[in-house]
Amino acid sequence: MGTFRRYRTALSRHHRSRGFGIHSPHAFKFVRWVLRERLPYYSYPAIESIHKAVASMSGSRWRRKADISLSNAKMLFRVTNYANPSAMLQVGAGSGLASSCMLAVNSRSTITLCDPQPTAHPAAQRVLEPWGNRITCRDNIAAAIMHYRKNQENAGGNPFVLIDHLPSGTDSNALLAYLNEILAGTAVVVMRNLNNDSALNDLWLQCKHAMPMGQTFNNEKIAILIASPKLQREDFFLWL
Repeated sequence: MGTFRRYRTALSRHHRSRGFGIHSPHAFKFVRWVLRERLPYYSYPAIESIHKAVASMSGSRWRRKADISLSNAKMLFRVTNYANPSAMLQVGAGSGLASSCMLAVNSRSTITLCDPQPTAHPAAQRVLEPWGNRITCRDNIAAAIMHYRKNQENAGGNPFVLIDHLPSGTDSNALLAYLNEILAGTAVVVMRNLNNDSALNDLWLQCKHAMPMGQTFNNEKIAILIASPKLQREDFFLWL
């Protein structure tokens, strides 16, 4: 979506983001008490500290890429807290801040991280190091999905996937097949940087159209897909 359209739809998106016009009880609660929650959480000080450290360690090239804003980092924490997964799959490492936000929810949770260069960002190694053996890296999507299946099966719970960005060489077809598989059941998928990556935006649109039941929330920069046979199929275009 272009900048002009985002400005043109800003008022309606802001209105909907306050819960107006949302009739689904689940969607209303998710928007008001997860996406738009303003009360502080216990992990916010740690997230703020890591975000500040990432900014100080990042060169101008990385700052221009806007790895993840503080508000989006906190929102990712809240979405993860909502789902409370034991095992997570992340595609694209970035600075490591997104991984830190997700792991902060549950002290026993783990991440399977798919990225051939997980420490390419100048801050990533230092940010990811404290999490130790809670993060397992794989350099291709097939290996990452295989590892995550086993990990998630052992840990229990429903799938939780964050696609931060698509690293170079990512097999989008294999990733799409897996996402469609889990979105046919109960799962949460978060996609970031849709406006910066046309391949990732295409992936989001394909998942959105294929998901049989559940709800999506997006501003066409970030998309959150909540698949569940208990939810009517609805899409919400919001100010996030």
